[in-house]
Amino acid sequence: MKFFSRKAPRYWVENKTLTGTTLFTILFSILFLLIYGPFSSTSWLSLIKVHQPNYYQIVLATLTFYLVALSVLVISKFILRHCQRKRPLTIGNLIGWVLVEVGVLSIIYTLFTELFIIPDPKLFLPILGRSFLVLLSILFIPYIISILFATTIHQRKLLDRLTLKMSDKTPNTDPKLISLSDNTGKLKISVSIDSLYYAESQDNYIKIYYETEGKICHYMLRSTSKAIEDQFKDHFIRCHRSYLVNKNKIILFNNERDNLYIRLSNEALPNIPVSRTYAASISSWLNQENL
Repeated sequence: MKFFSRKAPRYWVENKTLTGTTLFTILFSILFLLIYGPFSSTSWLSLIKVHQPNYYQIVLATLTFYLVALSVLVISKFILRHCQRKRPLTIGNLIGWVLVEVGVLSIIYTLFTELFIIPDPKLFLPILGRSFLVLLSILFIPYIISILFATTIHQRKLLDRLTLKMSDKTPNTDPKLISLSDNTGKLKISVSIDSLYYAESQDNYIKIYYETEGKICHYMLRSTSKAIEDQFKDHFIRCHRSYLVNKNKIILFNNERDNLYIRLSNEALPNIPVSRTYAASISSWLNQENL
């Protein structure tokens, strides 16, 4: 069938996905076995009553089995990842891989049962068959959930990338609305240029000050002031190494020798310091605006 011959998506067998699948499978199996006791009369994993004479032996066998099962799954995922790097796997390959895992774990479970719990060779095949069916259910359910989760995350990332590309290619319908992206290019916030006052550089972040519903708010953007300045040079002007101000919000530039600062149109905001390095460029821009 074409479905089984299709290549499995690479994100299904990424290290993050395989690790999450293994841990989720172990947790799911513990809950599944404790709640439903699916092995019935041969269920030594459902654990039994304390007054039974072989209680501690069963507990030890259970813990040992889970450690062995976890080791088998970890080794299996490591080999699976190695195979994927050499040759792309198909969906059929992955299904077959899961069946092999189920078979190996079923044999281990049956051997544990025969050696430590019910030493009766006549029960070997019935326990093996029953454990295969139950373990198949236990593994397939978390595997399918993990694959669906990984697919959802992948599709969301693709949608974010597509949205970002569309925002780069398509200008804002509102010319006064500007979009601010972080240093990875991911869109973080869109704000009206009329509501923006200034941006302050703080280590690896930019603190954007803007007004909304009559209140001054700020947003921490992981970016650099240079990136903001280059992207919005028509709207912002640098007055200090750490400050960019919205040109349209400047109402006063104090150019006294020992007291250089800019006052913005909102009285709730502090005066913005101006360094001597940028004082001349601000004066030049203001003179041009007043012509």
